[in-house]
Formats: sequence, C-alpha cells, structure tokens
Amino acid sequence: MKKDFYRSAIKESMSKDILNFSSSLKDDLWIIEEDIIGTQAHNIMLFEQGIINKDEIKKILVSLEKIQNKIINNNFILNEDFEDIHPLIEFTVIEDIGMDAGGKIHTGRSRNDQVSVDLRLKFRNELNILSEKIFNFIDILLKLSKNSIDNYIPLYTHLQRAQLGQFSHFINYYIAQILRIENRINEVYKRINNNPLGACAIGGTSINIDRKRTTELLGFDGLIENSIDAISSRDYIIEILNLLSLFALHISRISEDLIIFASKEFDFIDIDGKFCSGSSVMPQKKNPDTLELIRAKSSIIIGNSFKSSLIVKAIPSGYLKDFQELKPIVRESFNLIFSIIEILCGIFSTIKLKNDNMKKAIEESYILALDLAEILVNDYKIPFRLAHQIVGDLVKLSKKPNDLFDRAIISKVLSDNGFNDIISSLSIIESLHNLKNCLDKRISQGSPSTKNVKNYLKQLNFEKKEFYDLYLRRIQKIQNANTLRNNIIQDLIA
Repeated sequence: MKKDFYRSAIKESMSKDILNFSSSLKDDLWIIEEDIIGTQAHNIMLFEQGIINKDEIKKILVSLEKIQNKIINNNFILNEDFEDIHPLIEFTVIEDIGMDAGGKIHTGRSRNDQVSVDLRLKFRNELNILSEKIFNFIDILLKLSKNSIDNYIPLYTHLQRAQLGQFSHFINYYIAQILRIENRINEVYKRINNNPLGACAIGGTSINIDRKRTTELLGFDGLIENSIDAISSRDYIIEILNLLSLFALHISRISEDLIIFASKEFDFIDIDGKFCSGSSVMPQKKNPDTLELIRAKSSIIIGNSFKSSLIVKAIPSGYLKDFQELKPIVRESFNLIFSIIEILCGIFSTIKLKNDNMKKAIEESYILALDLAEILVNDYKIPFRLAHQIVGDLVKLSKKPNDLFDRAIISKVLSDNGFNDIISSLSIIESLHNLKNCLDKRISQGSPSTKNVKNYLKQLNFEKKEFYDLYLRRIQKIQNANTLRNNIIQDLIA
C-alpha cells in the first residue's frame, strides 16, 4: 500500500521539499498519545454500533496497544514520509493487521475532527498540570504569608513610599491574582472539555456513529452540536493563550517586584544564591538572573497570544492547514509557564526577609503622614482637606520624618491654622510610633491591619480549597473515563 494514501485523487506525489514545508510530524509528537486514545474510543464505539466486528476490534486495539508501548519506550519510528501523525498511525495499523481490519479504523471520522479531539484532550491535560503547579505555588505563598504577619513594609504608589503595610498583605495580593487565574482555568476548561469527534470533515457522516458514547469514553462533559463549529472553531486555543498571557503578565510584575526589593537600593529581601549569578568582573555582584529571564519569557507567552490571533483572524470558516501552526505556539507557552512556576516556587520557598531594612525604610520616610491626617479627622473632627493641608505644612517644616511627631512643630502648625484648642490633647499622636497600633487603626475591610490580614488569609485558604476540589473532580472524571475505556479494551482483547 502506498504511504500517501490520503492523496487518492492526486496523481503527483508530494516532493521532499514541499513535504518538509508542510509537515507537522515532529510537532504532532506532542499529541500522539491523545491520537491513540481518541482512536481507541472511536473504534470501541464502531464495534458497539455493529460497524466493525469483534475480531476486527480485537486486532485494531492490539495493534494500537503495540504503538502505545513503542511510544512509551521511545522506540516508535517517526517515518518522515508522512506529513502528520494521523496517517502514520493509520498506516502502521494497516501494515500490522492488514487492510480488511486496519482499513476500518478511520470509518465515520475525518482528520479534521480527529485533530480537534486530540487537541482538546491534550489541552485539558495541560490545564490540569497547570492547576497542580498553581496549587503548589499557592501553598508556598500561603505559608510565607502566614509567617510574615507583623513584618512591616512600605507600600508603594508611583514607586514612592505611600502607606504602611505588612509583607503578608503584599503576598496575599499575589495569591488573590493567582487564584483568579485558577478560576479562569475552570471556566476555560468547561468550554474545552467538549467532544468534536463525529463531526467528520465538516458536515457529519451517514455512518451510524454514537457521539454520546465517545463523549463518555473520553471523559468529555458534552459534545459540540454543530459540525462546522466542531472542526472550524479555534477560539478555545485563543482563550487558552489569553489565559496564559494574563498569568505571564502577573508573574512578570511579581518578578519585577522581587528584583526591585532585592536591589541594594531597597535591600528588603535576599534571593537565594542558586537563583542568581555573579558578575564576570565585579566580585560584589549578585544578579537575580532567573527573575530577569522570567520577565523576558513572560513576554514570549504574551506575544504568543497575539501571534495566534494573527494566524486565525483571516481564516475562512472550515478546516484549513493554517491551524497546524497553532500547536507549537500553545506547547511553547505551556512549557514556559510550567518552568517559570517551578522557578518561582523555589524562590519564594527560600526567600529571606530583611525586616530591619524594611522597618528602617518606614522610619526614614513620611509614610505615616496620612495616618496622622486621619487622626486629626477621627479624633478632632477636622475636615479631611484641611487635615491634609495641616500635615502637608508639617512635612514642609520637618527636617526629618520623626519631626511629624514633634509636639512643638505640630503645635505651631495647628496654631497657624487656628486649632489652638486641641494642642493640649495631642498625646494620641504618639500612638503612631507603634506600627502595629497604627495598622490596627485601619478598620476598612481589605486594609493591612493584623485582623484583616489574618481574616483574608483564611478566606484565601478557603477559596484555594474550593478550587482544588473542582480540580480533583476534573481529574476524577478523566480517570473514570480512562478506567472505563481500558476495561473495555482488556475485555475485547482478552
């Protein structure tokens, strides 16, 4: 049998140069296991529908199992005479068991719905791997947050010291962003985990197939009703890449924070040496190279999202070869995000906080100015805009941050603004010297008071558990389908 049996209506064989240009064979190795699984499910259904007999299904499943074992043992020969993995596997089965049985494995399906089912099976698996890594990362951050309550740090706006906060509050902000990514994974997963198999080329088939059965055998949540939608839509790929792009954006900003905090200008944290490099000429240098590379690799992920949109935007409805260029883009983005999370897990699990330096940065700044203004509002009923002006005048007269609490300077400013009657009761100002008391005055929900930070930490733990339970349900559904399919296979080939 000729190897280019998909070209029945074309007399000329594809030249080597054209084949190399057109081939996705090496990229298809990424989905080869999914192609076997999809073929197993499709042919079990064909047998149950009476389209192939028991002897034929046994031969087909045994032959597919041989290919599976070769793939597992890395000795499956990738014959480069084929343009993609789908005809290669079909050809291998036919060569093994003959045309009478092997020639039936493609009955009632097309390469178009075949590749779509392979991609959906692969992407849901990659999303589950991503969730697993995210939960591991979140656990590390939750532990760091719990251990850094009452470790004070300046909070920044415009990269200038703005208000007093806790390092735990900062980490909780990271966790909240990452949990939203996990929530989006759940939403994307629902749209991906639907069965396109049975749509055939674009308009369905006259073969008496059972699409609901392959949906069950593959662990999908439902099937895609419209046959054009099943083989033509690639919005699920764009959605995945947009999700990964958003995650990369968060991660890049987190990396930038760490780079800044680890610099000698800030010196708030110490990054473990195994994540840093030295200088070729400056012996004092400790460069956070891994974090810098995370920023760069995040840009690749973000760029891949745009690249995929450019590929898809002008493709007419139906199946076209352009789609195959999306596969390596998605694979690259997943692989990059996986490696980035691993690096960040290592960095955050070994990070050391320089509490004295953070506290010094607080003491050497006017970071408590707003707290002082709010004392004037709360305790002395001064209008906020006037309190803002008073504290602004106080800052102008102060030579150092501690002058904010100098009774003589405060008295002068209050007197100049006509508030002589409250000068005698300014002892409450001294409470700002105690940073914990200062934060505990922040009663607004979401502020970095110790009470709020602890309560939010509990909430984040609860949200993480809820999302983790959803993840376990996704995994369980796939495992149940795998068990069902494998039991049927063993019964048929026994």
